[in-house]
Amino acid sequence: MELISKRGKRSEEMSYSYDGEEFGDPRILAVGCGDAGCRIVTRLAYMGQSGAETLAADTDRSRLGGTKADGKILMGDGVAGSGGAGGDPGPGRSEVDRSRRALEEALEGADLVFVLAGLGDGAGGGAAAAICETARDLGATTVAIFALPAGSDDGGDGRLSVALPDTEALAKSADTLILLDAGKVLQMAPDLSIDQALSVIDQLVAEIVKGIAETVKETSLINLDYADLKTIVSRGGLSAVLVGESDSKEGPGEIVGSALTSPLADLDIEGATGCLLHITGGFDLTLRKAAGIASVLTGLMGQEANVIWGARVKEGFEGKIRILAILTGAGIPSASIRQEIPPGP
Repeated sequence: MELISKRGKRSEEMSYSYDGEEFGDPRILAVGCGDAGCRIVTRLAYMGQSGAETLAADTDRSRLGGTKADGKILMGDGVAGSGGAGGDPGPGRSEVDRSRRALEEALEGADLVFVLAGLGDGAGGGAAAAICETARDLGATTVAIFALPAGSDDGGDGRLSVALPDTEALAKSADTLILLDAGKVLQMAPDLSIDQALSVIDQLVAEIVKGIAETVKETSLINLDYADLKTIVSRGGLSAVLVGESDSKEGPGEIVGSALTSPLADLDIEGATGCLLHITGGFDLTLRKAAGIASVLTGLMGQEANVIWGARVKEGFEGKIRILAILTGAGIPSASIRQEIPPGP
């Protein structure tokens, strides 16, 4: 059986053959830190996702007890106790050191580690960067996904550099850092409460992890594998995620444009250095349509960007197309990224 990985117009096409050797599946681990991270791994468990193990790490004993995960680590024992970190990142950082042996045992052998947390959450924000560093020291490719609380910007313009002066330091702790802003959800749907906006963010993060894990582990029409993901993610820096679902009758430009309207995609797509794109459709998904979507997204990026894409036909997707794209190296925009989307072929 031959699995083919199709690369973008600025990359060469490559073929990967399987001749019957036993290549182990990559071990994928999703680590939820603090309140937000624990909520997300619990959502993953209830979504019935396949491909990723889950680990919850928190300083709050009672919250950890109510979290659904494959493994749990209490980091606050002896410092924060059962009451958690109380919004102070100090205990989270110190307890990673105190719990390092348990974390190393849990992370050992992982190929891809997602570290999920909420910035502004003491335990999560304090522990997440240190957990990323530990995972990388053990040889794992690390993707950090941090949720920004609503109201963290400087008046609604969404420039994360104002909200997070230490964003670069966070980015250096992982191979790539994805930031999602609950305030953007409230801008698009102002009638939502903050709790509802956070719930939307939690669901989106869970879907991103689920989508990437299943994309890497399941055979696709045009395959993406762990090596493809590592090639893109290892470029590092701030990254954006595009998630969109459209009618399959729409043109490639409309499909990409729909994903770009996401209120969580406020990063500089034009300056991105790499893109891992996966397209899911029903049996009506054609190779021409998939290639057109990849071409449109590639055209929006810089000339030196490396784009790797794949496509999967999935039962129940007739009449619709979903795209999931990780855009690495996307810096903070100095102006709006809104631009005219070409219609595509």
